[in-house]
Amino acid sequence: MADLRTKLEAVVRMGRHLPQSPDMTFLLGFLAGNLSRLHFVRSLEGAPVAIAIAAGRRHIWPGSMFEAHVHSVPVPIPGALVSALAENDEAICVRVALDDAAEAAWFEPLLVESYLHIRGDRPEDALADRIAGVRGRIDAALDIYRECRRLLSDGRGEEEAKLRFFLGLAEGEIEGLGEQLSGLNRQLELRAEGDVGG
Repeated sequence: MADLRTKLEAVVRMGRHLPQSPDMTFLLGFLAGNLSRLHFVRSLEGAPVAIAIAAGRRHIWPGSMFEAHVHSVPVPIPGALVSALAENDEAICVRVALDDAAEAAWFEPLLVESYLHIRGDRPEDALADRIAGVRGRIDAALDIYRECRRLLSDGRGEEEAKLRFFLGLAEGEIEGLGEQLSGLNRQLELRAEGDVGG
């Protein structure tokens, strides 16, 4: 599987082939901020979060440049997809169709067959990975929170409204992720108790 740096490069490369739009830029930014959840796949079969992107000439009618489903529910707008994904910590599976042969060849080593290969066979491993992912996202949100507080204390008045906005976002993210982490830890404890009891 690709490391985080390679995944980031993949998001940047993908963006070069897509039309410039605020919605798509928002989605690419979200993917870049959630690299641990991002997986490039050959097949979207079984993926709870499935995104198909056709980059290059393929996005011209009759094909669609962007298609996404969350638990089999179509999400037609990238911004709405980001809102849905911000509320969970599930793996994000992306299938990219590229016209450029050189770019397609670059992506090839990153590809896993499908979500089933990401999930693995052991549920406890998947749960541990989800806990690690949430902890990583909490750390990132705490970094943003601390930096906003530092900048606010430096007294940059013209940026204060923006900083307070980002501070509020970070606080909300930390609170939501803390609840997710508590739930996942409870699941882990219940599984451990079940193993001991069995």
